[in-house]
Amino acid sequence: MDRVSVAIWSFYREDPELARRLDPLLAARLSRGWGCLRIECRDPAHRAVVSGLLPLLRPPLAALGLAREIRLQAPGCEPLVFPVVVPFTGDLLAYDGSIGE
Repeated sequence: MDRVSVAIWSFYREDPELARRLDPLLAARLSRGWGCLRIECRDPAHRAVVSGLLPLLRPPLAALGLAREIRLQAPGCEPLVFPVVVPFTGDLLAYDGSIGE
């Protein structure tokens, strides 16, 4: 298991049920570089399962500053790219246009 995987599982060490939900990552290869966590999945079906884990992956990556985006890859498919930190929609709705005047 590489350092990124250890960091993610360590984040959930107090809650074994959440850690168990991360098991599909064991069949993927994780690598990190240039602010991106790349997750290479076996096939498109595996990538779909792993994409359901994004709510569990974002907190440790953001808290530890390990990546700014998550890139899910599968053979024969375009990569799916997701931000680690998602802006609150309330922040975007509160913008009144006064910035930049």
